[in-house]
Amino acid sequence: MTVSCKGFYDIHLHPGPDVSQRKFSDEEVAERLSKKEFSGFVLKNHFSETASRAALLQPRYPSMLIVGGIVLNRTVGGMNPYAVENCSKLGGRICWMPTLESRSYQQKKRPDLTEQEADSYLYLLDPEGKLKPEVISVLETVARCRMALATGHISAQEGLAVLQKGKELGIQVLIATHADNPADYYTKEERKKVVQLGGFIEHCFFNVRRGDTPVKEIVEEIREFGANHVVLSSDVGQVNSPYPDEAMEMFAGMLLENGLSQEELDCCMRKNPQKILKA
Repeated sequence: MTVSCKGFYDIHLHPGPDVSQRKFSDEEVAERLSKKEFSGFVLKNHFSETASRAALLQPRYPSMLIVGGIVLNRTVGGMNPYAVENCSKLGGRICWMPTLESRSYQQKKRPDLTEQEADSYLYLLDPEGKLKPEVISVLETVARCRMALATGHISAQEGLAVLQKGKELGIQVLIATHADNPADYYTKEERKKVVQLGGFIEHCFFNVRRGDTPVKEIVEEIREFGANHVVLSSDVGQVNSPYPDEAMEMFAGMLLENGLSQEELDCCMRKNPQKILKA
């Protein structure tokens, strides 16, 4: 099925430069998405802020909104409110919790991880299951800077605690990052809690392509929770992945073929990401 990308946003893609080899550069992805008439996209990097990179691209592609953000892994100091504020001043609009350096993520990816090795990674809860003070400090900064809050690759237990506190602090945009990813999986009940907080459930083409989630399940979830609570993105950039425009075209086509309506698709790929980036 041929689908027009006009007006689409992709709030989750990984271009180079990066410490890992990537399929495309910032410039290349901007050029491709501009030609396909995307309305905007978000640059994501696991180890450095991307707001400065987005600021360099934006004047050259005025037809799109190009946005950066920051992932709170160890390379930016982990739970570092100063890094978050600096990113915001550069125009950053999304703050992700730890991803590849999340302790729970590493433990699921590496079952043989020793306790000492695990403790070198980032975990957001104290022994009583409450958010650590430094996490709350970061969330207060996200709220003050009016950034969107995304859970990254932390566990669902950590993610729900973060989103709940974010809601209490007045953060306007809450996102459960690729909630169907096996390494940070949210059960149906946990996803309901995200929706009850007014948050978005993110589904990515990466997980569909890898076989983690049948497209039909995503369609059913959109019907159950409402399209206004789901955002769809690509999460591509791996060397063997399609380009973001190709990924979003394929994703949209697969969803429509499995019964999603055009109106629901527009909500998840156009209206909701616009709300996230312009909140």
